[in-house]
Amino acid sequence: MSANLHSIAHRAAGAWRTPLPDRLREVDLNLAADRARVVDVEEIAAYLEADGLSDEALRTRYGTAGLFDAAEQLYRQRGTGRALNRRTHVPVPVFPWKRVLRGPLYLLPGLAGLLLARTLGPGATDAFVFAAMFGWGWTTILASLRYADPLAVPGRAMRLALAVGAVVGTVGGALSAALLPGLPEGGWSAVPPETLGLGAVVGGAVALAAGAAGVLLSLHRTFRYLGAFASPLLAAGVVFVSPSTKAALIALALLALMPLLSALNATRPAGTFPATWATLRAHLPQAVTGWMQALVFVLLTTRLGAWTLLPLVLGTGLLEGAVWHVQERLQRLARLSGNLGRLRRAGSPTVLLAAVAFGLVLAGIAYILPRLPLSIPARPDAWVFVGVYGAAMLLTAWLANHRRPGVLSACWALGAVLLLTLLSTASLPALTTVMAVLCAVLAALVLHAAHDPRSYR
Repeated sequence: MSANLHSIAHRAAGAWRTPLPDRLREVDLNLAADRARVVDVEEIAAYLEADGLSDEALRTRYGTAGLFDAAEQLYRQRGTGRALNRRTHVPVPVFPWKRVLRGPLYLLPGLAGLLLARTLGPGATDAFVFAAMFGWGWTTILASLRYADPLAVPGRAMRLALAVGAVVGTVGGALSAALLPGLPEGGWSAVPPETLGLGAVVGGAVALAAGAAGVLLSLHRTFRYLGAFASPLLAAGVVFVSPSTKAALIALALLALMPLLSALNATRPAGTFPATWATLRAHLPQAVTGWMQALVFVLLTTRLGAWTLLPLVLGTGLLEGAVWHVQERLQRLARLSGNLGRLRRAGSPTVLLAAVAFGLVLAGIAYILPRLPLSIPARPDAWVFVGVYGAAMLLTAWLANHRRPGVLSACWALGAVLLLTLLSTASLPALTTVMAVLCAVLAALVLHAAHDPRSYR
């Protein structure tokens, strides 16, 4: 194998630059900055493997003979391999401020669903809670699908995810409406059929709306997203002002149908991923992390109130932008530094400082919000907790992008267990301590990840 690699490298170094296939040219552009520093074909192959481009993917999707054939073609475009001795100028990345506006967008499906569920009664509210928690994790699968196939729209796989999410939301909504309030003395036979039906309708509609929102946001269809949720949100507002069961059911139909039509239109390209359970299963660990985070959020909402944790929802867009910006800064450090030890020393504090900055911003919002002359029912003493919670969310988001879902799920599951055992008796300082411990564990994981060169890709 070693001799074969040296032979490939020798041929590549002296070969003329030949045109790349169209789809491989896009990979070439994505790797250009890193490839300018490599010295042999094996490094190119390592970069491709780290990005999840296997032999099979490079053959079927990019028209090459395999991993090392693609690496050889990309290496020929670079030149002689002496670029390591050249100093390169890499500009400081600009913060993606446009992503900050995405935070309020995440409120739209949840706000419409919550207004309608409260109008329909406690069983519908329980179904909404389940569907919202399920949607939190399930939308990460949609984002992972998009990230795994950035050069195309994985339409078939995304549509399958929408269908599975709708089924789980419908069944889970019915069970939540029946079980969360507690089964009556007669057991299942004593549960009113209308309770099960209402829970199924609410759960299915909210899960479908959340899935469609995940599709549209992952594909950056912002204006289509706004158009899809405009009429359901308006209808939910009308129902909230003038409660009516019939009007609420019509608004639920709008909430399910309008975003679904927009998502189906956006996913018309078939994409390269097949519509099979195996495709979704590969991204399921990310969803488990999201479900554990959703459970913690719901538990804290019951203890502190939704208004107190509102800055976390509004800051979702800022969170995405911060994680994106941090990774760009890490990539810049990697391109400027030829020494791995120096790179680790420079890169390790980057994520932690971003988490601190993000936490301070959320803490500031949580401090100001209840003190505005608007009678907002948020706890004025919870701003430290909100800041620590925000820092933990950013650390989790960065680690999730670096394929550490198992340990993240375990951390948030442990946090949920602690909250379940302490929630009724714990004071706000105790909750803050629990979240600070979780944040410290996540920070240790970040420092450990900083020793892996792949974290700077």
